[in-house]
Amino acid sequence: MFDSVLVATDGSETAGQAVKVATEMARTFGATLHIANVYRSGGGGAVKVPEMTMAPPEGLDRGSVAETQTESVASEARAKGLTVETHVVSGNVADSVVAIAEKQNIGLIVVGNKGMKGIKRVLGSIPNDIAHSAPCAVLIVNTTS
Repeated sequence: MFDSVLVATDGSETAGQAVKVATEMARTFGATLHIANVYRSGGGGAVKVPEMTMAPPEGLDRGSVAETQTESVASEARAKGLTVETHVVSGNVADSVVAIAEKQNIGLIVVGNKGMKGIKRVLGSIPNDIAHSAPCAVLIVNTTS
């Protein structure tokens, strides 16, 4: 049914839950798993790393941290026998995920529901923005219950 499944991660626990579902979907359908990590370029501020938010380690930029996070997730999926492609880009998360989906002819995007409750739901959320502009099916996983 789906030849390719795309999931985005930022290394957070909630993103990890979406990755688990996407990995299982890709395994079930025999699909290629595409793992994206979209980061904001520029200096200062913090980046997400598993279980904490902190400045990038000395000598590493945001892109390097994103590459490391993505490769870690990809290695786990490859160990389960999946074909995996990675995409690490700088930019707006929703726009970048949709652009990757369009370019790679993705059949299914898997995203977590983080940001879909409370004020973010009114102001807009990444999962909502992806769902409304995706060129394919979108599965929104309950990662914040």
